[in-house]
Amino acid sequence: MDLPGRAPSALLTALLDQLRADARRLAELVDIGPLDAPVPSCPGWDLGALIGHVGGVHRWALHSIREGAPPSTRPRAEAPDGPNGVRLGAWIVQGADELADTLARTSPDAPALNPFGAEPVAAFWVRRQAHETMVHRHDAELAIGSLTALPAELASDAIDEVFEVLVPARLAVPDAPVPLGSLHVHCTDVAGEWLVRLTDEGYEMQREHLKGDAALRGPAASLLLHLWGRRHGLPPGVDPIETIG
Repeated sequence: MDLPGRAPSALLTALLDQLRADARRLAELVDIGPLDAPVPSCPGWDLGALIGHVGGVHRWALHSIREGAPPSTRPRAEAPDGPNGVRLGAWIVQGADELADTLARTSPDAPALNPFGAEPVAAFWVRRQAHETMVHRHDAELAIGSLTALPAELASDAIDEVFEVLVPARLAVPDAPVPLGSLHVHCTDVAGEWLVRLTDEGYEMQREHLKGDAALRGPAASLLLHLWGRRHGLPPGVDPIETIG
């Protein structure tokens, strides 16, 4: 969390382990089904479409890391769609394992394509894919009605990525709505504090305890889901956040 776009080696290992575990949880949810169960947090998607998306993103990232360029076609079109979902479950695990194994063998500092404007190194993809899969695992659990916890330390790192990478990428989109002001975000269960500020001069982020125009306080998992726009449910034991200002 203290290096732009990177994380300490122990955290990188934890993120890859989480990526593998979340893929297996997605495969379990395929078995539970049904695949046409709507995903409340992703309007218009059902469970099968969500898992096809996640597996396609894994394969997109893997190709981009290996080749230095994105694939010419959308890999999610390759997702098997058998009626019982067995092949789909194996497909999501196979793609995640191949991606995680490749990243584990790759130096965190190795050059890698980066379309988000962050430092173009392999460590970026460890964070990006682990966090993406973790949040979408939560989405899939909402569809089935069987929630499990999000690891607090990894959720805190995912919040860091939101403010370090995803917000600047969003602000780079032409005509994106940009509310001016400052926001202090404070994890109450693990380390993690940020002050983000958007002014006429641009966007700033500090990892400090500083007063903002508004504040969010709560467990890291709850804060992460809030920042990702997930309002439909929280894992067991996750308290609501406190909004100030």
